[in-house]
Amino acid sequence: MITFAFYSTGTPYEAEAQLFRASLDRVGARHVIRPFASKGDWYANTAHKATLIRDFRRDVSGAFLYCDVDAFVHANYDTYFDELAKHGVDFGAHWFAGPAKGHNRADICACLGGKPCNRPHRLLSGTLFFGDTEGARTLLDNWVAINEVFRSRGLVAGGGQKNLWYLLTCMEDQLEIAKLPGRYCYVFDKPWGYPENEPRIIEHTIASRDNRAQRRSTVARRTRLLQLYGVVSPKRRKR
Repeated sequence: MITFAFYSTGTPYEAEAQLFRASLDRVGARHVIRPFASKGDWYANTAHKATLIRDFRRDVSGAFLYCDVDAFVHANYDTYFDELAKHGVDFGAHWFAGPAKGHNRADICACLGGKPCNRPHRLLSGTLFFGDTEGARTLLDNWVAINEVFRSRGLVAGGGQKNLWYLLTCMEDQLEIAKLPGRYCYVFDKPWGYPENEPRIIEHTIASRDNRAQRRSTVARRTRLLQLYGVVSPKRRKR
């Protein structure tokens, strides 16, 4: 299983890519991490996501896993995703049962408490599985196309996970879709959005919070996590 990621040059994501690569190497996961020239801002770069994934699907054979580059990996996950590939799955993603926005701990689906679902779950696009199938190729072509329509109408946010989510509702009868457990798309600071004691295998640190707007930086917090798990070494203080 190959893991694919990308980062925009001349941006803080260059450092995120180094940390992500280190975590992949640590667990022995094969990977391809590609740079691309920044489009000028976070929204434009995000809108380019579907195109980069579509192009990678054209370049390689076999199923692959896409991950946002501001993630880190705790354990090897090849066995799980190799099984999806063997069963001919076209696409896989995690549907999040936690809060739609912010950190409202009460804003979760009832299923996390062992009851029937009382609301739709939200697709997260930080971890995506793509099979080596015509269904996967068609989905990616359509994602690129719908993003271009949004951008042509001046919608700068077009290209994110909402467009992908919409496409999947239109194509669900045409695709073999796997709903990934939260352990493969774990938002690092929203543990109440997952089943109790859910392990963290692919953990997303959401660097976009720092890059979309001027907000309190989470870089130091993410770095401490990476140091805790031995992905990077703590810096020694100068004497």
